[in-house]
Amino acid sequence: MTLAHPLVVKFGGATLSKPADVVDWVRRRRAAHGPVVVVLSAREGVTDLLRSVIATPRARTKHARVLRQIAELHPALPREGLQRLTRLRLLIQEAERRGKVDPPLADRIVSQGERLAVQWMLPQMSAAGIPAVGVEADHLGIITNNEYGASTILLDRSEPSVRRTLLRWLRAGRVPVVTGFVGRSLEGRVTTLGRGGSDYTATALGAMLRSRRVELVKRGVSVLTGDPRRIPTARPIARLSYDEAEELAQFGAKVLHPLTVEPAREFGIEVDVMPLDLPGANTVIGPSSGPPGMRAVTLLSPVALVRIRVPGGRQRPGVVAEVSRRLTAAGLNIVTLFTSSTLLTVVLEASKASKGRAALQPLADRDRMVLDGPHRVGLLMAIGDGVLGDIARLAPSSLKLGEGLSATPRSVTLAVPTRDAPRVLLEMHRALVEQRTP
Repeated sequence: MTLAHPLVVKFGGATLSKPADVVDWVRRRRAAHGPVVVVLSAREGVTDLLRSVIATPRARTKHARVLRQIAELHPALPREGLQRLTRLRLLIQEAERRGKVDPPLADRIVSQGERLAVQWMLPQMSAAGIPAVGVEADHLGIITNNEYGASTILLDRSEPSVRRTLLRWLRAGRVPVVTGFVGRSLEGRVTTLGRGGSDYTATALGAMLRSRRVELVKRGVSVLTGDPRRIPTARPIARLSYDEAEELAQFGAKVLHPLTVEPAREFGIEVDVMPLDLPGANTVIGPSSGPPGMRAVTLLSPVALVRIRVPGGRQRPGVVAEVSRRLTAAGLNIVTLFTSSTLLTVVLEASKASKGRAALQPLADRDRMVLDGPHRVGLLMAIGDGVLGDIARLAPSSLKLGEGLSATPRSVTLAVPTRDAPRVLLEMHRALVEQRTP
């Protein structure tokens, strides 16, 4: 691989439990591919510890314990790493003084996990002869919108600075080790990209560097036909199209950040999800699907639906737009929606469904609409090119439970009562994966 197309390799937090494996992976990739850019997540458990500080900003005794735990997870830090620990302590003290944590301060605190991981890994790479240099993504020039806690990277705004800095290090023969998960808002403040955001950082860097390949290296995790905690017979998926991978990420699969696919799709980058400790269980994400008949199922729960019965149905244009506008004004996202001639069903996060109904009540009062719900449901999805043709394989008893059904040639979405969702998920996997030979 030439300098024009460097390889981007991201390591998840669990992989850092064995840093020698990470170092060996980087060494082998440099030998095989040439220039490599490394992206690191925080060490496993660190982000949760930092979020616990945010949730209890006055708990000084607990905070002291959290700081000790984080220090123990990063032994033998170099001077810059010790400065990061001091910075974290000061941020936590700021939260304690305020007695509350606003979103920008929360992102400043949570971002320290990735910064510490980079500082901790640098000496270990250098000791192995890898000329690594630490790069903090917000200082690198990754610009995001102002949605703190779940920001979106602005590729066009970020690219000039990112390319200039990283290509300079690569030309010098160095290995940039970049903090995942972190950016800087249009307001100039630290932002984070949401749970699993280092995957998104990696594909965004790949897009800006015109990489042909991005590797997402994880430990004990692979892309399967279903969640193995719910479906013991789930099996690895060898290949997914961009569309299939995005559907899986958006509807409950925890392996990928929901926005990971978009930069790869835009620039035609191959993304390889590679379990460090499960040889042969990797999944390649690219323009084309896997073998005919590939299927996967997911369950998104808890969510809740609100039904809106519309007098006149199709004779009332603009109803969907008005419902969407009112929910957006209330700060709510629609997970999905189901429609018929007279019924519009919106699915929202369960914790926000009552707020959603309240936001829609004035519209219902004005236009004589009837609201019903919220009702808790599980949102099941089966994914794979041509899956719509397999819907008849599902047991009629499962379909009868449906509170809503939508389908495309690539996906089938079914809402069922929460109590029935685990059983129907197993039935979907049996009918659409196990009993169907690709």
